[in-house]
Order: sequence, then structure tokens, then C-alpha cells
Amino acid sequence: MDLVPITKIKISKDRWLNTPIQYEDDLFIRDIVDILCTKVYNWINSKSDFYLVMDYDSFKIQFIQFIYDQL
Repeated sequence: MDLVPITKIKISKDRWLNTPIQYEDDLFIRDIVDILCTKVYNWINSKSDFYLVMDYDSFKIQFIQFIYDQL
């Protein structure tokens, strides 16, 4: 089995969140993730077969961590 070297180091979560969106002046990845988080949280709340066991702030922290881990 050949080992594949890691040639690129992952950027920090704070740096990633503060990365500006290309061709936009005042829009960052953090803003997009916030919008997605709100939409997902509201969608889950609207479904009767899902039950949230955490508040929005905890959900947001875990949502951001999940998205960052998938990079």
C-alpha cells in the first residue's frame, strides 16, 4: 500500500470563516454559513417528526464545526 503525503495544511476555522466571498465587498463565508444554519434550524423546527434537543446557539456551533470538518 502506497502512502499519500499530505501536501496541504488545513486553514484555521476562524480564518476560513473570515474569508471574503469573491466578487463581493461585504460578504464572508461566515455570513453564508449563518444563513444556511438559520434555514436548516427553521426547517428542522417546522417538521413534526424531528425534535431538537439543543438551543440555536449550540446548534450553530455544531453546524459550523460540521461544515468546517467536511472541507
